[in-house]
Amino acid sequence: MQIVYDDSTFWIAYGVSNAGGAILALTAARWPKVSRYLFTALFGWACWFNISTALDTPEVYADYAYFAVFPFLVDFIDGWFASNTLTVIIPVAIGQGLIAIGMMLGGRWQRFAAIGAMTFFVAVMPLGIGSAFPATLLMGIGAYFLMKDAATQRTPIAQ
Repeated sequence: MQIVYDDSTFWIAYGVSNAGGAILALTAARWPKVSRYLFTALFGWACWFNISTALDTPEVYADYAYFAVFPFLVDFIDGWFASNTLTVIIPVAIGQGLIAIGMMLGGRWQRFAAIGAMTFFVAVMPLGIGSAFPATLLMGIGAYFLMKDAATQRTPIAQ
């Protein structure tokens, strides 16, 4: 196991993630343009991080089995996923990159990106604290606000 959940570093990262989730939800409700840039940064970083990690140390993703809420998910992570990590993580990272680009462009691309972000957050929620839940729920709420506000967030390219 690479992730040490009883280490204070894990809990600091968990707290920062949840504070970030709250910030994303609040800014999306009050200042959607600011939130859009924050989502762009978040998903751009996630794309880079997941590609780098998947290529350098793909075995760390197997650690998420420890946090998974459902037994079938534990079996999936410990089984097929452990042998096919790159097959899953690289497309997920590319999707994260596309979400970042869509958020950056605004308009209809922001709407597609927000739907992608909500889908991603729902997909990782069953990883429990491994996905920093409830941060994923808060970020999904923020993405929902950005999906509703997409028409007012146009850039020249997205018009």
